[in-house]
Amino acid sequence: MKTDETLVRDYLAAVERETSMLPPAARQELIADLGEHIEVALAERPGSTREILDEMGDPRAIAATAFQELGDGAGAKARKPGRRRSPVWLPLVLLLVSTVLPYLARSTVLNWIAIAGLVSGVVIIFRARYWTVAEKWTGVALAFIVPLVIKVGWYVFVLADDGSSADSALRWSVVALTFIVTLAGTRYLWRTRRSANELIS
Repeated sequence: MKTDETLVRDYLAAVERETSMLPPAARQELIADLGEHIEVALAERPGSTREILDEMGDPRAIAATAFQELGDGAGAKARKPGRRRSPVWLPLVLLLVSTVLPYLARSTVLNWIAIAGLVSGVVIIFRARYWTVAEKWTGVALAFIVPLVIKVGWYVFVLADDGSSADSALRWSVVALTFIVTLAGTRYLWRTRRSANELIS
C-alpha cells in the first residue's frame, strides 16, 4: 500500500510528465504551486491524501489548463500593440522645410515654427529604429549641425550691426548653401534607412 508521501510524489510526477511540453520555468512553477497547495491541505486534513488529490484534479486536466493559460498569455502578448513608429520621411521633411521657412518672410512666428520643426525632426530621428547610431549622428550632423553653424556664422560675422544684410546676393548664397547641406543630410538618411522587413527581423 502506498504511503501518503508516495501518492503525492507519484501525482506530481504524473503532472510533470503531462506538462513536459511547457517551458521549464512554467512547469517548475506549476509543480511547486501544486506541491505547496497539497502540503497546506494535508496539514489541515491529515490522512486525506487521496481525497485531496482527487480534488486537485486529473494530471491531464491540469496540464490542459496550463497549456491553455500559456497560449492565451502568449496570444495577448502578441496582440499587444507596440509603440507606433513615425514614417521615415517625416523627420526629413521637417528638417528640409524648417531650413527654408525663416527665409520665406520676416516673421517671428515662422522662426519659432522653424525651430520647433528642426528640434522635432532631430528628436524623431534619434528615437527611430530606421538607422544605426552612427548613421543618425552622420545624418543629423549634415542636416542640422552644419547648417546651424553656417547660420550662426552668418548672423555673427556677416550681418551688419543694424541687423540688415550687407549683400543680398551673399545672403541668398548662404541660404542656398544651407539648404544644399541639409538636403545632403536628409538624402543620406533616406538612403541608409532600414526597411520595415529589416526592422521586424
